[in-house]
Amino acid sequence: MENTHVLEGYRDQEKGAYLGAVASIATADRAASEEEMQYIVTLCDAAGISAQQKDAVVRAASELSGDELKKCLDILKNSELKYALVTDIIAFAKADNHYAEEEQQKVKEISQYLGVDQNQFSLLNEFTDKAAAKDVPAEEKASPSFLSSLGLNDKLKNAGINSNSLMKGLLGIAGPIILGSIVSGAMRRRGRSTGMLGGMGGLIGGAGLGSIIGMLSGGRGFRNSGGLLGRILGRRF
Repeated sequence: MENTHVLEGYRDQEKGAYLGAVASIATADRAASEEEMQYIVTLCDAAGISAQQKDAVVRAASELSGDELKKCLDILKNSELKYALVTDIIAFAKADNHYAEEEQQKVKEISQYLGVDQNQFSLLNEFTDKAAAKDVPAEEKASPSFLSSLGLNDKLKNAGINSNSLMKGLLGIAGPIILGSIVSGAMRRRGRSTGMLGGMGGLIGGAGLGSIIGMLSGGRGFRNSGGLLGRILGRRF
C-alpha cells in the first residue's frame, strides 16, 4: 500500500493546487504545527509533485490571509479534482455528525466558486452519504467495485463528473487509510513519530467516509475555516 501513487494522472500544478487547498482549509485559523507540516510534506512526496509545487503547498499551510488558498481554488476550477475536493470538504463538515445549515451554506458556496453546479453538488452530497453508510471494510471503499455498488456511476457521468476522479483523489473514500499507511511508513523510515496519524479525530480507522482535511485539522471542525473562506469568497459567513 505504501507504493500507492497519489493523484496519479494529473498535472503537477493540479496536484499541488489540490494538496495546497487541503492543507490550507485544514489549518485555516492557524499555521500548521511542525508535526502537521511533516505530514503535509510527506503527502507531497507521495504525490510526486515538484519542489516548486511542494513549496506552494507549504505556503498554503502556513499563511492565514487566504491568498494561497484562492490561488489553489482558481487552478482547480479547471480540474476534475475539484469534485474530489468538494467531496472531501463535505465529509469534513459532516464528520462531527452536526452538519449545521450555516456549514452547509459554506460548503455550497465553495462548490459554486469552483464551478460545481447544483445538480453536481447534490450528487456529490449523495455520494458522500451513501459511501459513509455502506457497511464494508474501510479499505474496500478505495476500490472501483465499491463505487459501482453505490449505483451512482450513470448519474455522475450524466452530470459531467468523472467518477474515476473521485477515486484518484483518494480523499473522498478511504484516503485517510491509504495515505495514513504511506505517510506513517515514510515517517518511520525517517525516524519520525507517527502519533499524529492515530489521533486525527478517529478518521483514519473509522468505518465511515474519511477526510484528509479532517485528519490535518486535528478534529477542530469545519466551522473554524469560516473566516478564511469568507475572505476568499468575498462575503462573511
